[in-house]
Amino acid sequence: MHKQDIAAVVGKGLLGAIPFVGPLAAEVIGQVIPRQRIDRLESLLRALEEKLQGEDKKTIQDRFTRPEQVDLLEDAFIQASRALSEERTSYLAALLKNSLREKDLKHLEYKRILGLLGQLNDAQIIILKYYSLARLRTDGHEEFFEAHKELLRRQPLTFGSPQSAHDRNAMLDSFRWQLVEIGLLQPKFKKPKKGQLPEFDEKTGMVKQQGFGISQLGRILLRVIDEAVDE
Repeated sequence: MHKQDIAAVVGKGLLGAIPFVGPLAAEVIGQVIPRQRIDRLESLLRALEEKLQGEDKKTIQDRFTRPEQVDLLEDAFIQASRALSEERTSYLAALLKNSLREKDLKHLEYKRILGLLGQLNDAQIIILKYYSLARLRTDGHEEFFEAHKELLRRQPLTFGSPQSAHDRNAMLDSFRWQLVEIGLLQPKFKKPKKGQLPEFDEKTGMVKQQGFGISQLGRILLRVIDEAVDE
């Protein structure tokens, strides 16, 4: 987006209507988003404004323009311009809110979490939260599963199962394994009894997996986007 486009946007009041963070963000947006949808940026800023209610405005204003914070804002604006759900916008706003609360911004840590968030779809956030709840073994874990069982439960497969069931399971497996690949989930393996070899999977030839567990990095991500359930 060109600077004249930003001037037009601000002139129309799209950012000026957000009294606190809107004017602060206007200076940054002009250098970041090449002709992306401004309404999504507006949604992010409105969500951020709401989450910053009660914070000291002078403190937030001072922190908003520090170079490390601007770097995070640029990345968040780019992700927000592509956000297709209110949940995604809320995750980004929560991350920015938490970074603005930091007296000494842990820039690399927040940058890393923002980058990881950009690799995930909303379904994977739900999967990650499910495994976080699974650690607690509470009623909330079962309730969450019931609310999202169409996403979390693999289809039982038989010889006559339709292709759609195979496709769905393959996609769900890919969501989980990507979470493993980027360090947010960890495979769990059953510890063999003393003197016995571990059980191997006939299909893969690898040690048989017994499920997944959320990693410390996964818990950090949920905490930063205000989706933590165990802290």
